[in-house]
Amino acid sequence: MNGYAIVLASEDIEKIQAASMIGSIAAASDIPVEVFVTMNALNAFETETVERNDFKGGRVAEAMMSASDVQVPLFTDQLEQAKDLGPMTVYACTMAMDLLGNTLDDYVDVFDDELGVAGFLERAQDKNVIFV
Repeated sequence: MNGYAIVLASEDIEKIQAASMIGSIAAASDIPVEVFVTMNALNAFETETVERNDFKGGRVAEAMMSASDVQVPLFTDQLEQAKDLGPMTVYACTMAMDLLGNTLDDYVDVFDDELGVAGFLERAQDKNVIFV
């Protein structure tokens, strides 16, 4: 296997959280992971959104964000830790950022770079694709 290419397009925190867990475990297992954050998923990575814990989601998101006995590391922390443990690269979609009028400075410091769809497809061509 040549690894995973994870495409995050939804801003639902449960989906982003699940993808970050899968990617983190793969990277920690020395399986290459390329993460491409695009469309509305970029909203969850905005610095203000993370600082306010202002995420979109359902019951699991509510439980995750409230004080509980089960502490779940936030997706941003999971991705940072995974990048330290194994082969993971995280990209922000250039086109979606342009549409939003944002730059990498508007987001938490988890992105390695910004990338267009063609560039991501080139990096993902030999990987199993997970679309979230």
